[in-house]
Amino acid sequence: MEIKGFVFPDDLLYDEEKYIWIKDEGEDIISVGITDIGQYMAGKIFQVEVKQKGEEVNPKTTIFTLESAKWVGKFRLPINGEILDINDTVVKNPDLLNENPYSSWIVKLKVTEFQKRFKRLEEVKEFFEKEADRIKR
Repeated sequence: MEIKGFVFPDDLLYDEEKYIWIKDEGEDIISVGITDIGQYMAGKIFQVEVKQKGEEVNPKTTIFTLESAKWVGKFRLPINGEILDINDTVVKNPDLLNENPYSSWIVKLKVTEFQKRFKRLEEVKEFFEKEADRIKR
């Protein structure tokens, strides 16, 4: 779905507070990336740092950090689990997050417990519409 010039795939889940998308890979595994509007607001992303594979994570753990010329974002998720995989291609080429944010997952996690439910697009559509109006692409 397109919302005021920004793309939001219908088959993903979203955490609108952090401007990230979540893909349910099955068997309690999720992929995580930044949304189109999130990458736009960040500007040109030039660095991605991710915890190591195998590390345990909880809601207080910074799982990954994105850095642009105007912003540094530390991303925590309301989950308990373990880092299964890191997209080394994105770590080495952070601009992929700006070019195609939905093909460029950052990290895959094995979730043992969700502290909060991620939302479907129809539940966050109004929020993203307001944000798109606010930033006036």
